Amino acid sequence: MRLLAPAGLWATAALAPLVAWYLLRPRRRRVVVGSTYLWRALDRPATAATPWQRFRGDVTFWLAALALLALVVALARPAVPVPVALGDHTILIVDTSGSMLAVEDGTTRAELARRAATELTSALGPGQRVSLVSAGARARIELAASSDAREVARSLAGLTTSHAPADVVDAFTLATSLQRPGERTIVHLLTDRDLGAEARAAAPPGLAVTGIGSDRPNVAITRLATAAAGAGDHRVLAQVRSFASTPVTGRLVIDVDGVTVLEAPLALAPRGSEDVVATVAGDDGQVLTAQLALETDVTGEIPDVLAHDDQASVVLTAPEELAVLIAGPGSTFVESALAATPGVRVETAPTVPTELAGVDLLVVDRVAAPAVLEVPTLLLGPTTWPEGIVAGDEVEGPSLTYQATQHPLLTDVDLTGLGVATAVRLDAPSLTPLASGPQGALLAAGRLGGVPVVVLPFDLTMSDLPLRPAWPLLVANATSWAVGGVTNGEAVPVGSVVTPELGSEAASGRLVAHPPDGSPSFELAPPGARPADVLLDRTGLWRIEAPDGTDVLVPVVTTSDEGDLLAPRPASIATPLAGDAEDGATGLAEFGRWAVVLALVLLVAEWCWTQFLAPRRRTRRARRVA
Repeated sequence: MRLLAPAGLWATAALAPLVAWYLLRPRRRRVVVGSTYLWRALDRPATAATPWQRFRGDVTFWLAALALLALVVALARPAVPVPVALGDHTILIVDTSGSMLAVEDGTTRAELARRAATELTSALGPGQRVSLVSAGARARIELAASSDAREVARSLAGLTTSHAPADVVDAFTLATSLQRPGERTIVHLLTDRDLGAEARAAAPPGLAVTGIGSDRPNVAITRLATAAAGAGDHRVLAQVRSFASTPVTGRLVIDVDGVTVLEAPLALAPRGSEDVVATVAGDDGQVLTAQLALETDVTGEIPDVLAHDDQASVVLTAPEELAVLIAGPGSTFVESALAATPGVRVETAPTVPTELAGVDLLVVDRVAAPAVLEVPTLLLGPTTWPEGIVAGDEVEGPSLTYQATQHPLLTDVDLTGLGVATAVRLDAPSLTPLASGPQGALLAAGRLGGVPVVVLPFDLTMSDLPLRPAWPLLVANATSWAVGGVTNGEAVPVGSVVTPELGSEAASGRLVAHPPDGSPSFELAPPGARPADVLLDRTGLWRIEAPDGTDVLVPVVTTSDEGDLLAPRPASIATPLAGDAEDGATGLAEFGRWAVVLALVLLVAEWCWTQFLAPRRRTRRARRVA
């Protein structure tokens, strides 16, 4: 506790006159007599008062003294450090990312954040100002230093939530720019995501974080891509991820221009993912849409609280060449199988180059693999393995007893009776064995750091696999599965910034971007100017309208992190970050007014005692004596 005006304690000296008054005030001894009739004849005054009485504090004295001490405390202005909600300048940072659209008991997290911010600023006092920053795909100042509570409420009500991740670091930068020297500034962040290391490093002093929401299940389509396979067919890769703590079942429905062409069953493990690879028929320019149709869980509810990530679209496009780089001493079997795959352009190199720009698929054949994979990779008996794969001892003459025939890699591929001289026993927890035996896996696939990888842990020249009819089919399946259609038919992650690829005549005219969810359209660039970049902050199919009719369709899909509603959140109450409490997230709460109230109560009690209670007490005592 602190005393903001310690000089007020000098008022304690007022107790001295009070004590002196009690010592000097007349005190007449009360005597009970039968009559006062004979005293009326006295012609001179008489007194029975005794000065300088022995101090005997009664109820009235103590009540008056306590009231005086309460006033002394009020004059000293006592205060204690407490977390404060508002400062001279309060900056609100509200998370407006896609996860804030999650429904919490009928109310979205975004609405809960608005309510919390409105309640926080409801006690706005004279001289206090509020600024508002929205933390979406691109942070923006919505309100700057306003002292009007109604204007603050209108700005909070006007916040719009996108589908993209929040750029909290950029929001912190804007909040810092709004601070002014010499004023007490408090920054409040309302979000449903815990701060990472980068955000904590950029956090302004005195930051208070309020956690929004609770653990909620969700399932999302996190990738959708197509690749032309020839003869009017297109290979489709759809990645579905579950962010639920229980198993999820359902279907993935694929439409082409509104006509259902495929329904694939889904059986997702808790927090698991599934890649759906299929071939569908369609013409160039048609729109392919993937839609989730989930079943209820054990609680009777559908484990999915976000709607915008349940659907994704792409535009079917003409075939494009895939750039495949083979790093190794050279193998006719590998080069011939890849050359026979439609739409593949093969290049060779003796080792893996450090720069892989423009490479869609990397084949590592009997040379050292990169420690960290950057592009989809096919590993064919490499001399060293990437991170995530640990090579063990060699196994001679491994046998094949199991094949995952339902996996896309083994479509129309039969490896029964495969002969291998020696193979390396691998420890790769993130990979799935697709063909294996008692001695270990002979074919595995999965993702390392999010990059698709296919593994054959043996030297092709030391096996009969290249001589089998299954070999070119396996290479074609591996190419399609690993690359997943790296063409213009792939949806880009939400929050990406793109520049429309238009002709010179179209680019010089008026360009208008039409968001997919019915949000207002906006102009990209004035006539004659170079088209500006487009921030794709909503999932779905964007349309860039050009005056010459060469419109561009840009498909956008959600990101995996934004759909994870089980991710750690900050505490559900506003708490300052460690080390920042003295810099602006705490203040001094005075309770002097309560001391004044106490003094008034004591004075009223003293008056009631003197006027009513004490006389009644004396009357009852006199009656008992009589």
